[in-house]
Amino acid sequence: MTITVFFSMILGILLLLFGRRLFWLFVGVAGFIAGLTLVPQLISGQSEQAILLIAIIAGIIGAFLAIMFEGLAILIAGFLAGGYLMTTILVSIGYSVSTEPSVIYIIGGIIGLILVAVFFDWAIIILSALLGAEILMPCLHISGSVYWLVFLVLFLVGAAVQAGIWRRRYPVQRTWGRRPWY
Repeated sequence: MTITVFFSMILGILLLLFGRRLFWLFVGVAGFIAGLTLVPQLISGQSEQAILLIAIIAGIIGAFLAIMFEGLAILIAGFLAGGYLMTTILVSIGYSVSTEPSVIYIIGGIIGLILVAVFFDWAIIILSALLGAEILMPCLHISGSVYWLVFLVLFLVGAAVQAGIWRRRYPVQRTWGRRPWY
């Protein structure tokens, strides 16, 4: 197991299980992945080390933004995660995105941004669980029809764990059976 695979597995597990609680990690990983996917398209002819360095810088900037400007950073991360997930899911089901990958990325990004804006906590849970599962899948070396089953199980476990942690931290206030004070 190489250091990259080990690092990817750790990031995938953290995002899968704790993406909502560690939102700065979610934003940082979204920035890192956006750097890895977009930089080769924008700046052709760069070495792999230069692309990796730019991706790391994008991830650090994303994590810093998440700490300083939580709302803006989460919206940006929703856009980046939505674009990445839309592109990778379409590729994995056999759709060719080589013609206009940026259009598909933008459409997925807008969907991710809207989801985060409307359903803030649940969108972060869903997007981070999806992103965590997507990062883990290449490390597991699974292909064929089992791929989607494992992906779905990982996503559901991640979303359930995050929702459980979120509910414990922010319990639902039950008001039935009590007389209102007004």
